[in-house]
Amino acid sequence: MKNSERIVVYSLGFILGMALVSVIFMRRAAFRDTTSDSIEDPAYLATVAKMEALPQDVESVMLKGQILDFGYLPSDLDRQQRVWLLQFKKSYPHVRVVQSLESGALMYSAADQIKLTLRPEIDVTDLSPMLQALELRLRNFNRKHNIAIIGVLDTKIDAVPRTIEAIRKWNHLYQSADPDFIIFRKNDY
Repeated sequence: MKNSERIVVYSLGFILGMALVSVIFMRRAAFRDTTSDSIEDPAYLATVAKMEALPQDVESVMLKGQILDFGYLPSDLDRQQRVWLLQFKKSYPHVRVVQSLESGALMYSAADQIKLTLRPEIDVTDLSPMLQALELRLRNFNRKHNIAIIGVLDTKIDAVPRTIEAIRKWNHLYQSADPDFIIFRKNDY
């Protein structure tokens, strides 16, 4: 094969490769244009229409999150708290904002995990029966402080309190079970 033939074969391969990549990019762009954006989706808009806006005194960084769900706890009939579930792209991906209707106080926590402070004599492996029974997942463990972070039962607005209630049966394993609170300092944002 002569050098001129090699150049022709190389050029043909290059042109065919570029054409193939171009077709792939055009198909992706066309697919992206046909998929509905959740913001334009009628089901999403109906859900958002029922949601209340975040309170005005909420931490400003919370305004950057997308509201996924809203509701009252313990129920719509017995309203004691307003709860928002927010989604973020960075740090905590799912945040739970809770406002007491009585005092107006706001609390922030991770929406998809809770924090267990284990008893001193308990090892993290002792949590396995509880985690398996409730189909929960151990997300993190800090051996120095004897703290375990576990996932919650589901993604509903009451998932954190229901998970804390569900693990009460195993209270001999831990000293406290709390939401994984988010504490803001002045220089955090």
